[in-house]
Amino acid sequence: MRTEKGVVVVAYKEVRRNLRYLVLKRTKNWEGWELPKGHLENDNYRETVKLELGEETGLEEEKIEEVQEMEKKLEWTFEDDGENVKREYKAFVVKIGEDAVVDVSGNPHDEHENGFFLDYEDASSLLTYDNQKELLEQGKESLE
Repeated sequence: MRTEKGVVVVAYKEVRRNLRYLVLKRTKNWEGWELPKGHLENDNYRETVKLELGEETGLEEEKIEEVQEMEKKLEWTFEDDGENVKREYKAFVVKIGEDAVVDVSGNPHDEHENGFFLDYEDASSLLTYDNQKELLEQGKESLE
Protein backbone atom coordinates (compact mmCIF):
# COMPACT_ATOMS: atom_id res chain seq x y z
CA MET A 1 0.00 0.00 0.00
CA ARG A 2 1.28 3.41 -0.98
CA THR A 3 1.29 6.09 1.75
CA GLU A 4 0.87 9.77 0.95
CA LYS A 5 1.54 12.46 3.54
CA GLY A 6 0.07 15.91 3.76
CA VAL A 7 -1.57 18.60 5.85
CA VAL A 8 -5.12 19.52 6.83
CA VAL A 9 -5.81 22.98 8.21
CA VAL A 10 -8.30 24.45 10.65
CA ALA A 11 -7.93 28.06 9.55
CA TYR A 12 -9.70 30.81 11.45
CA LYS A 13 -9.85 34.53 11.85
CA GLU A 14 -11.30 36.77 14.50
CA VAL A 15 -14.01 39.16 13.38
CA ARG A 16 -15.36 41.55 16.04
CA ARG A 17 -14.23 39.14 18.78
CA ASN A 18 -15.98 36.17 17.09
CA LEU A 19 -14.07 33.30 15.51
CA ARG A 20 -14.81 32.37 11.89
CA TYR A 21 -13.54 29.11 10.36
CA LEU A 22 -12.56 28.52 6.75
CA VAL A 23 -14.43 25.92 4.69
CA LEU A 24 -14.08 25.25 0.97
CA LYS A 25 -16.69 24.03 -1.55
CA ARG A 26 -14.96 21.21 -3.42
CA THR A 27 -15.88 20.40 -7.03
CA LYS A 28 -12.96 18.29 -8.31
CA ASN A 29 -13.22 14.46 -7.99
CA TRP A 30 -16.15 14.81 -5.57
CA GLU A 31 -18.56 17.53 -4.45
CA GLY A 32 -18.92 18.73 -0.89
CA TRP A 33 -17.37 20.92 1.78
CA GLU A 34 -13.94 20.47 3.31
CA LEU A 35 -11.12 22.05 5.25
CA PRO A 36 -8.04 23.18 3.30
CA LYS A 37 -5.64 20.28 2.79
CA GLY A 38 -2.92 19.06 0.48
CA HIS A 39 0.06 16.83 -0.20
CA LEU A 40 3.31 17.34 1.70
CA GLU A 41 5.82 19.47 -0.21
CA ASN A 42 9.60 19.12 0.33
CA ASP A 43 9.15 17.24 3.65
CA ASN A 44 8.25 20.54 5.33
CA TYR A 45 4.81 20.52 6.96
CA ARG A 46 4.69 24.18 8.01
CA GLU A 47 5.75 25.35 4.56
CA THR A 48 3.13 23.05 3.01
CA VAL A 49 0.45 24.67 5.20
CA LYS A 50 1.36 28.09 3.79
CA LEU A 51 1.60 26.81 0.21
CA GLU A 52 -1.75 25.04 0.35
CA LEU A 53 -3.54 28.02 1.87
CA GLY A 54 -2.09 30.18 -0.88
CA GLU A 55 -3.01 27.77 -3.67
CA GLU A 56 -6.47 26.80 -2.46
CA THR A 57 -7.70 30.09 -1.04
CA GLY A 58 -5.56 32.85 -2.53
CA LEU A 59 -4.47 33.90 0.98
CA GLU A 60 -1.16 35.72 0.89
CA GLU A 61 1.53 34.44 3.24
CA GLU A 62 1.64 37.71 5.15
CA LYS A 63 -2.03 37.14 6.14
CA ILE A 64 -0.99 33.97 8.00
CA GLU A 65 -0.37 35.15 11.56
CA GLU A 66 0.24 31.89 13.44
CA VAL A 67 0.66 28.18 12.63
CA GLN A 68 0.23 25.61 15.41
CA GLU A 69 0.57 21.87 14.95
CA MET A 70 -2.21 19.82 16.53
CA GLU A 71 -1.72 16.42 18.11
CA LYS A 72 -4.21 15.05 15.58
CA LYS A 73 -3.69 13.36 12.25
CA LEU A 74 -6.35 12.48 9.68
CA GLU A 75 -5.95 9.08 8.03
CA TRP A 76 -8.02 7.45 5.34
CA THR A 77 -7.61 4.91 2.55
CA PHE A 78 -8.93 4.69 -0.97
CA GLU A 79 -8.25 2.84 -4.21
CA ASP A 80 -6.43 4.45 -7.14
CA ASP A 81 -6.23 2.42 -10.35
CA GLY A 82 -6.42 -0.84 -8.41
CA GLU A 83 -3.81 0.23 -5.84
CA ASN A 84 -4.69 0.86 -2.20
CA VAL A 85 -3.53 4.27 -1.02
CA LYS A 86 -3.29 5.48 2.56
CA ARG A 87 -3.26 9.21 3.31
CA GLU A 88 -1.77 10.53 6.55
CA TYR A 89 -2.36 14.25 6.98
CA LYS A 90 -0.99 16.19 9.98
CA ALA A 91 -3.43 18.74 11.37
CA PHE A 92 -2.69 22.41 12.03
CA VAL A 93 -4.59 25.36 13.49
CA VAL A 94 -3.79 28.54 11.61
CA LYS A 95 -4.72 32.10 12.54
CA ILE A 96 -5.45 34.32 9.56
CA GLY A 97 -5.51 38.12 9.59
CA GLU A 98 -8.94 39.67 10.09
CA ASP A 99 -8.96 41.47 6.73
CA ALA A 100 -8.02 38.36 4.70
CA VAL A 101 -10.37 37.40 1.87
CA VAL A 102 -10.78 34.01 0.18
CA ASP A 103 -10.32 33.93 -3.60
CA VAL A 104 -10.30 30.43 -5.13
CA SER A 105 -10.07 31.67 -8.72
CA GLY A 106 -6.29 31.25 -8.80
CA ASN A 107 -6.28 27.62 -7.68
CA PRO A 108 -3.98 25.82 -10.14
CA HIS A 109 -5.95 22.55 -9.81
CA ASP A 110 -9.51 23.98 -9.92
CA GLU A 111 -10.43 21.98 -6.82
CA HIS A 112 -12.80 24.47 -5.25
CA GLU A 113 -15.71 26.57 -6.36
CA ASN A 114 -15.80 28.84 -3.34
CA GLY A 115 -14.64 29.36 0.23
CA PHE A 116 -15.97 31.17 3.26
CA PHE A 117 -15.09 32.05 6.85
CA LEU A 118 -18.14 30.96 8.89
CA ASP A 119 -19.06 30.65 12.53
CA TYR A 120 -18.35 27.25 14.08
CA GLU A 121 -21.91 25.86 13.82
CA ASP A 122 -22.31 26.77 10.16
CA ALA A 123 -18.83 25.55 9.21
CA SER A 124 -19.31 22.25 11.03
CA SER A 125 -22.75 21.65 9.53
CA LEU A 126 -21.39 22.10 6.00
CA LEU A 127 -18.36 19.78 6.26
CA THR A 128 -18.93 16.57 4.34
CA TYR A 129 -16.77 14.17 6.36
CA ASP A 130 -17.12 13.41 10.07
CA ASN A 131 -13.35 13.24 10.62
CA GLN A 132 -13.07 16.86 9.45
CA LYS A 133 -15.99 17.89 11.69
CA GLU A 134 -14.16 16.30 14.63
CA LEU A 135 -10.95 18.07 13.66
CA LEU A 136 -12.76 21.41 13.45
CA GLU A 137 -14.19 20.81 16.92
CA GLN A 138 -10.76 19.97 18.34
CA GLY A 139 -9.29 23.06 16.70
CA LYS A 140 -12.05 25.22 18.20
CA GLU A 141 -11.49 23.68 21.65
CA SER A 142 -7.75 24.37 21.45
CA LEU A 143 -8.54 28.07 20.97
CA GLU A 144 -10.87 28.37 23.98
